Amino acid sequence: MFHIIVNPASRSGRAPSVWEEAKPLFDRCGEEYKVYFSKQTGHVRELCRRLTEDGSEIKLVIFGGDGTVNEAVNGIRDLSRVRLGYVPTGSSNDLARDLALPADRGELLRSILAGEVVRRIDLGELEYHNESSVLGWMHADPHSHTRRFTVSAGIGFDASVCEGAMVSPFKKVLNRVHLGKLIYLWEAIRLILTQEMVPATVTMEQEGVPVQTWQFKRLLFTAVMNHRFEGGGFRFCPHASDSDGALDLCAAADLNRLMFFRIFPTAYSGNHLRFHGIHEGRAFNVRIQTQIPLWVHTDGEVTRKSSDISIRCLPGCLQLMF
Repeated sequence: MFHIIVNPASRSGRAPSVWEEAKPLFDRCGEEYKVYFSKQTGHVRELCRRLTEDGSEIKLVIFGGDGTVNEAVNGIRDLSRVRLGYVPTGSSNDLARDLALPADRGELLRSILAGEVVRRIDLGELEYHNESSVLGWMHADPHSHTRRFTVSAGIGFDASVCEGAMVSPFKKVLNRVHLGKLIYLWEAIRLILTQEMVPATVTMEQEGVPVQTWQFKRLLFTAVMNHRFEGGGFRFCPHASDSDGALDLCAAADLNRLMFFRIFPTAYSGNHLRFHGIHEGRAFNVRIQTQIPLWVHTDGEVTRKSSDISIRCLPGCLQLMF
């Protein structure tokens, strides 16, 4: 049996129409299915928690964007008991972009309907060692000290952009005219000029042993990535892979603030790594400590600030039916 979750808010309400196009294929597949429409922020996580709480194996199909998948992987009790299908209907779709999903949606759905595990990918898991400014009204459980992610996690500038966009009163207005990405551009420009850069230590570990440490006087952000793309196509870590059992890092620190206007656009092609102040690394586990708490995101979802986080790779734990 397929359990199908549709996020009606995804891509300004387009997900239900995508589901209606897909429904005849499920009607003809010869297997039962049940459809759930998420009702509010956090409902996807709760649905996945309930569907997987008895430990039985299920086939779960998500119609939504990167944030919807993030909710799902944080709600699933036991990832080893779930086969996941994903039909992207978001605005950024960074996960779909890096997974190189078929342009033909029918081909993607036929693979999902076969019900077999086609590949396994890594996930990341972030742990907060301290926290402040918890956004309890967000969908994440404010009492949970860990968060899984599929695409990326970050602290500092990129998380602040996500937080600013989430609380902006203009986001819904722009989404209605399909210009929602403009709010992220506006927040990025604003924060390049105003984001505080603080002393920080980034420690990369392998099997619990520190292998490299970065000491920064003025950190702008650190992105820790499981996939190559985030934020609608930025390649902060162009060499990241979801099947190598490791996480890639990109830190921007100790650089001229105005110089970042020149660097930032080059991240779309991954050419930013050649600039002074941009640092690249790779590790199984990462610990990031900052002098003051900064906003933290997982797959663009922001729930709190922290000055001490750890991030680890969960190799091959997500089973995909495509």
